[in-house]
Parts: sequence; C-alpha cells; structure tokens
Amino acid sequence: MSQSGVTGAIERNQLAATQLAIAEINAMGGVLGRKLVAVFRDPQSTPALYRQHAQDLCRDERIQVIFGGHMSSTRKAMLPEIEAHNALLFYPTLYEGFEYSRHCVYCGAAPNQNSVPLVDYLHSTFGNRLFVVGSDYVYPHESNRIVSDLLRAKGGVVVDEVYVPLDLQPDHIAMIIDRIRQHQPDMIYSTVVGDGIVPFYTAFHAAGFDPRRLPIASQSTSEVDVARMPPGVADGHVIAATFFDTLRTPAALAFARAFRLAAGGPVAATAPAEAAYFSVHLYAAALALAGDDGIERLLPALYEVEVDAPQGAVRVDRLTNHTHLWPRVARICEQGPYEIVGQPAQRVAPDPYLVSISSIDDERQPSDFNFTESRFRGLQ
Repeated sequence: MSQSGVTGAIERNQLAATQLAIAEINAMGGVLGRKLVAVFRDPQSTPALYRQHAQDLCRDERIQVIFGGHMSSTRKAMLPEIEAHNALLFYPTLYEGFEYSRHCVYCGAAPNQNSVPLVDYLHSTFGNRLFVVGSDYVYPHESNRIVSDLLRAKGGVVVDEVYVPLDLQPDHIAMIIDRIRQHQPDMIYSTVVGDGIVPFYTAFHAAGFDPRRLPIASQSTSEVDVARMPPGVADGHVIAATFFDTLRTPAALAFARAFRLAAGGPVAATAPAEAAYFSVHLYAAALALAGDDGIERLLPALYEVEVDAPQGAVRVDRLTNHTHLWPRVARICEQGPYEIVGQPAQRVAPDPYLVSISSIDDERQPSDFNFTESRFRGLQ
C-alpha cells in the first residue's frame, strides 16, 4: 500500500486499517496458534512498482496472499504476477466492475452496489443533466461510462465528459469550471482521484456553485479528502460508499474508535480502509478453516466464512469472488454525521457485470434502496 504519490493519503488510511486488523487477530492468539506477520512494500502510487513488488513478494518472499492496491491500474499491474505465482490478492477498493480473476478477492463495491443507487438518488433528487469529470485512467473511464449509461436509461443526458491528468494542475481545474458554467448541468459525477480531489472541490466552491442545487457526486472522494478541504467546501456534496466514519451503529462506532487509536490521532476511517480491515479478518477466518494459505485450500474456505464488518456482515460470493456489501448514499455534513439519504434494508449481492437485477440468495438489490428526503430538497 502506497505511502506516497497521488493516492498516498488514502492508502495510508488503508494501511492503518490493515495493521489494526492484524493487531486484533494477533491479540486474540493469531490463527491456529500462530501470529500474522506483515511484509510491507511502498509502491509510491506507481503501477510499475506495484507489479515489481508483487513479483518480488511472490517469487522471493514466497508470499501467497497480498493485500493492497487502490487505483484499478495498480490492481491490473499486480494481477499477472499474482496469477503467475498462483497467489491471491485481496483488493480493498471500489472499482469499475466487469472483471473476474480467481486470484483476486474484490472487497470494494462493484457498480451495482455503488453506481446504481447513486444514479437513482441523483436522478430522483436533482434532475436529468449530468456533467462527468474524471482522472485519465481505467477506473474513471469505465465508471463514468457505467454511470452515464444508467442515467441515459432513465431518460437523462450527459452534457459533457472531461478527463484530466492525475497530476491535476490549476489550468485543468479552470477548464473544468468553465465547462460546467457553459453546460449548466443538474449534477456532476466526479471520478477525480488522489491529490486532485481537494483543489477541484475548492475551486468549485470558490466559483460560487451551490451544492444544495448542483452537487458533486463521487465514489472516489472520502473523509480523508474532506478533512483536507477548507471549511465549507465539502458540505452538501454527495458520496456513495459502503462505510462512513460517522455511521452511528455500534460496530461502526467501535471500529472508528479503534482506528483512531491505531492511527495515532483524529483520523477518519474511510470505506477503502474499512474494506482493508475486514479483508484481513475474512482471510484469518478462512485460514483458520483451511489450515493453509495456499489458494487451493484457502479460496474454498473463504466462500464458507462470514465476518461482522463495521458496515455489517460481509461474505465473499463464490460465483464472482466479489463481496456482499452494505452500500449507502450520503450528503456530506462537515459539522456532524453524514446525512444518509439511501441505504438497503439488506446487504446487496455483487453483480459486477450488471447482468441481472435479480439477487443471489434473494438478498436485496439496489432497486430496493430506501431513499430519504434530503434536508436540501426544499431548496431546489
């Protein structure tokens, strides 16, 4: 997990959660009487380094299970090496879907778990005209395509689509703001990632746009990014995620407290961090059942276990290697708990290829999301 580079801030959050899970498991005696020992590498947000480290860990260190990766480009860089060495990757970040590898356990949200309820909320609350902006790599292109198609299926229209470098510069931001003014959308979907998030939201606020009427909606913006924004910049914008640091369930509150202690300060736990955390607990439960972390024994055991994650009980789907999750849609509230405006009554089965609205094991699908009246609704 990177500690530097464009996604260093969010991946440091994920690493702290991973270390917390390892410490909890070891404090309970480890797995089958043995302590878990982490072997750490910093790939510096660089796909080529992810691939090199994955090769070194599998080939030289004989590591059979790897946890990490944030951008889809980094997952795709690691997977050939992990597959070649018959190892297993726990990927703890939401992604664009339309992928399967026997050697990857997808612990973040698939498109049906985040994109579908987000588009439902945006369309029902704000209107039909969508402006799309993203960083120029695989996840933003694919996620933007999915969100655009979902909105068009409801009769909506995409008024513009803009891509910018990961190393976002002031002239790129000025261009985005100018095009938003030109096209006058009802809402914005942003897949800008990493260090570009804060300056984009800050410039949007400085331009005088009102998120109560024209919100930025995102799956890639997190509490880590919000904490780095000037006061008032993030308030009212929309996020889709499986976990928020301000959730008020007993499990979420306990995790948030433990995470702050582990992180050594008032650091918010993000959805990617929560996924990193429960992925280690899933691994430990499967390892205890399998007795070995080789993929031939570990993977079948993984399909048999379930853990009580901070977001709710989660498990891995044997048909897709994706995880049954509890996606939510929220409005950011800087001075208090995020306002949950959409959440499922039951956890949502993964459908990474968006092939069906029927559920696996009859679990609730995003079409059954409960949307609450936003506190900003009357101002539109």
